[in-house]
Amino acid sequence: MNKSSVYLPLWQKYRPAILSKMKLALVEPQEYPLYRHEFEQIGGKRTSGYGFNMEVNKGMMVNNIAAIAVARDLLAVLKASESGKAMIQQNYFKINLGSDYKLKIQVIVKDPSPEAAAEVEL
Repeated sequence: MNKSSVYLPLWQKYRPAILSKMKLALVEPQEYPLYRHEFEQIGGKRTSGYGFNMEVNKGMMVNNIAAIAVARDLLAVLKASESGKAMIQQNYFKINLGSDYKLKIQVIVKDPSPEAAAEVEL
């Protein structure tokens, strides 16, 4: 595993819960609590933290997360999942990890077609 993908195992661990929260976020914003010590064991950044804001619209990044490994790895895990890939290709998601280590997920723009909702079955 290269240095830029050190958070992949952590995000893979939480992938089922995150995908479930993403599906629920199609109706209303969601939060999922994470644990600070898990990030610190991997990255060791005790002072600067691991927070990020990531926006994905129709599968494309809206903001630049290239320098934020923790966000890049989350996106890679979501794209590796069929249901995650379908959801981020059909909607505009805003995903935020704050200093409180709560992952906040909301949908800015939803795909209104009934076919899109049927395709994201978990």
